[in-house]
Amino acid sequence: MQAFAERSTARRVVSSSRPAQPGQAHSRASFDSQPHQHALGTLGNHAVRGLLDGNDWSSERRTTQTPLYDGPVPSSTASQTATATQTAPAVQTTPAAKPTTPPVVAAPPKAGMTNAPTSTSLIPFHTAPMAAPGERVIFNGEFSDPSPANYRLEYSTTGGHFSSATGGTSQTIAGLTSGNVDFFVPAAWDGRTALSVTLKVVKISDSSVAFTQTWTFTLKKDYPTSMTQKEGTGEVNLPGTYSYDIGPALRTGHKPFYEHMTVLEKFDQGTVNIAPADIKPKYRTDNALNSTADIVAHFNLGGSGGNGRFTIDANDQIFDQHGGHYELTELVSNLVAPKQIEVALPQTYEAKPGTALGRYMITRVLHADGTTWKVKKGTR
Repeated sequence: MQAFAERSTARRVVSSSRPAQPGQAHSRASFDSQPHQHALGTLGNHAVRGLLDGNDWSSERRTTQTPLYDGPVPSSTASQTATATQTAPAVQTTPAAKPTTPPVVAAPPKAGMTNAPTSTSLIPFHTAPMAAPGERVIFNGEFSDPSPANYRLEYSTTGGHFSSATGGTSQTIAGLTSGNVDFFVPAAWDGRTALSVTLKVVKISDSSVAFTQTWTFTLKKDYPTSMTQKEGTGEVNLPGTYSYDIGPALRTGHKPFYEHMTVLEKFDQGTVNIAPADIKPKYRTDNALNSTADIVAHFNLGGSGGNGRFTIDANDQIFDQHGGHYELTELVSNLVAPKQIEVALPQTYEAKPGTALGRYMITRVLHADGTTWKVKKGTR
């Protein structure tokens, strides 16, 4: 079984207008980058399931934006997607050892229930993830039903906390899309006491439970300290899917060394290769675009499509995907001259809280023709 970022995977969509900033991570409870850049939605299959909270975007200027997605891809679609979208080596196809814990799958409706909601995305993908003391783990649940308002999602924990290290032991979300739910492992946890999270889908009218899933944590011991991107750093079509080998090898002599360990991704402030001098004088003056930071803020270019959580698979790999793009029609029409636009987003992966496992730069590229979008990614 191969692992994909769960942004938990994370998975996440930028809405169509300028956002009123929330703090989400798919509560996405809290984003590591500018929350307003993440979006709620469904991007096709589970590989790109939207993992974001829905934001109320009101700016008419953003009405044609294609949803951004920066996050985990389930292992079942990773290798196929990587092969189709990358020009670099394909994802390893050697059969993996059978995982000891199966991925989360949709459960049948509870007895006596008809037309129960169907799970479309559950993060973490695996039900027995490994975590570290003090770690933040992102949960995300999304279900499909003709009447989502008839249900609520109830998260509860034994041993941990939601929203913060001192937060509550339960969290309830109206409807069937949780967004990112932040779960915090106690800093003093030694793996000997029970630590679990349970999600229930509850019908509001009679409090009946339509679905239940429990994740039980075990303690991380040997942390990975290296990750290597298998694909090249050149431009590829959107969405770009990237695979990572996690290391180093341990003295056990054979994989998996880190299976089921969680990896968190974080984002820093994004930037763009456009300076005030690139903007037509009148538009620049009218909108007070006196620095690149002003341009980033004006066109909402500083954030990502949502941060998420990855789970290392039986091949000691994770997979990440970057899709969608910004709406830059207005920027393009107000450039002094045609120019290739590059919107860069710094990304950091962590297996051990507070320690970088890998640092990368995700760059979405709009060619000078104003219509051709690409993405590229490499270390920074």
